[in-house]
Amino acid sequence: MDINSACPVTILKYIKKALRTKDKVSFNDVIGASECKKYTVKEIGTALELIRRHKLVTATSKFGCSELLEFCATSVTEEGEAFLRSNK
Repeated sequence: MDINSACPVTILKYIKKALRTKDKVSFNDVIGASECKKYTVKEIGTALELIRRHKLVTATSKFGCSELLEFCATSVTEEGEAFLRSNK
């Protein structure tokens, strides 16, 4: 999956929107979001890790058996804001 593909972009937009009213956004929050329903749990996990590795969000994550088990984002970084502006 490429960082510029629809899934990571959609998820980052959701995280930014959700953080306006919440202190943190979890893996389960993203899976349950209406705008993310078109993606599989595996796609969402891959996209969240890409977003974190590219430093687009401040987040913690935990892996097990090569799959994302936990994810918690607390903010969208300046890099993330710039990324969203370039992917409108």
